[in-house]
Amino acid sequence: MKEKTILFLTPTGGRTGSEMMIWYLLRHLSGKIRSVIYSRQNGELFAKESTADITFINKSKKGFLYNIYEGIYFKLFKQTPEEARLIKIQKTVKADKWYLNTLTMPRFARLAKNLDVPYYVHVHELVSIYDEILYDDFRFQFDNAEKIICCSAIVERRIQQMGYKNTILLHEFIDTEKVVVKQNPIDLRHKLQIPADASVWLMSGSMNLRKGYDLALDLLANLPKNTYLVWLGSIKKTGVLHYIQQRAAIENLNFIELGEKSSEYYDYMNIADGFVLLAREDPFPLVMIEAAFLQKPIAGFNSGGISEFLQEGMGYVVDSFNPKDLADAIIQIQQQKIKTDKTILRNRALNFDIKNQIDKWVRFFNEN
Repeated sequence: MKEKTILFLTPTGGRTGSEMMIWYLLRHLSGKIRSVIYSRQNGELFAKESTADITFINKSKKGFLYNIYEGIYFKLFKQTPEEARLIKIQKTVKADKWYLNTLTMPRFARLAKNLDVPYYVHVHELVSIYDEILYDDFRFQFDNAEKIICCSAIVERRIQQMGYKNTILLHEFIDTEKVVVKQNPIDLRHKLQIPADASVWLMSGSMNLRKGYDLALDLLANLPKNTYLVWLGSIKKTGVLHYIQQRAAIENLNFIELGEKSSEYYDYMNIADGFVLLAREDPFPLVMIEAAFLQKPIAGFNSGGISEFLQEGMGYVVDSFNPKDLADAIIQIQQQKIKTDKTILRNRALNFDIKNQIDKWVRFFNEN
């Protein structure tokens, strides 16, 4: 049987959850299918260490002059320079299918259709992201997809509620071999000037309102004074960041922004006594799997995939978006009124390790 070739298209090639997942996936698909990756941006993940058999990276720098060039090019050829490049890539690699990693690239769905190449859409998003995509583009990519891959049960439910029957549930996963802790958490706490008797809860992800980082101080204000809240992730310099910094200083709240800490990510995650998800909406965050693997109790709002992932003994899901309710749950976990078990946490995370999920993906690509 001829080895199947899949062209995987991804938005940034950076360390977002959906792109970390595809990086893990391609690493374990090696030898099982022929994988080709195209990254729309020169993100560090695939630029530094690609896991695909063949890698293409768009290194065009967006800006005023490029936009003019792109506009002229489109007027002349009725396609963008990027679309022209993808047509050349398809002629070279002769992919059997295209895989759109996230629903944020609907133009490529149209291009695949024009080229008569079947495609999959992998949906890592819930309804708030639908609002960022034009009606016709959004509808087209679902109407014409061969399969719609859903990263969690809540994502699949939303897609099916629109009438689409060609869905498949393939959960997000991590590669636990990559979760390596090298530094002593006591030393890192000392480096951050966190007292030895303090309670540390950590959040992770990009700073945006969907992730709920604007609620961090409302949560912290309802926690005991010796509680520290640490944000691990890229820092977005907007007015909300100024609000957080000013308020934390004025109210003397223990809020620490760490930044990305890419090479020390798991070391810093491991300083936490518990992990908190403040997201208003989150389909199936990889960070909660990582936290569970590191045996950190988890607390969060009922924002999506968290309620599917958490089991008894792992933490608590709050059925509201009230920071005080979440603070009360954290306090009960700290006081062991809500019991957590490190073995349950680790074992649940292992269910979503790539080694325990890869066979489903291999079957999917070979059968569809």
